[in-house]
Amino acid sequence: MSRAFELKPAEALLDAQFIAKWQDRRTLDPFAWTVLECILKRFVAVEGPLRIEAVAEHLPGHGFAEVSAAVARLEEKDLVLARDGQVVLAYPFSGVPTAFAVLLTGGRRRYAVCAIDALGVPALLGEPVVIRSHCHHCREPLEITAHPDGPVGSPGVMVWVGERGDLRDKAFDSL
Repeated sequence: MSRAFELKPAEALLDAQFIAKWQDRRTLDPFAWTVLECILKRFVAVEGPLRIEAVAEHLPGHGFAEVSAAVARLEEKDLVLARDGQVVLAYPFSGVPTAFAVLLTGGRRRYAVCAIDALGVPALLGEPVVIRSHCHHCREPLEITAHPDGPVGSPGVMVWVGERGDLRDKAFDSL
């Protein structure tokens, strides 16, 4: 049986613009990276969008204005999405429900921005997770257990990666 699509390894999906975008992100200042780390930890700790003011409360010695400016720099580099004084997403986490529910240890439910992000959560946290979604073609429910070194027990499940949109757009808008 032949496939109607071509299977490619992840490395084949990278291109010069994508690599340049990541190199540009590396120019962010250390405090912006500290803020991002705090945001990611808060997304794990609490469900829903994060008030920037609450993020600042978890960074002693740094005021709201300084944290807010760092969030703006992170948003400029497409690492977070902030709206109305809240961080709505910080890859891999979404503060609003998506089609990719991630069950952390203890049954805590968080949402991932996309399937690739959901599969990255166990490696990020160093713990296994259960990912619940559905086939976007037939709507059949899917449940995948993933450990830090990859998915287990789901040999027939694959992730579709569409063509990349214009990389000048933010990833969550262009994929």
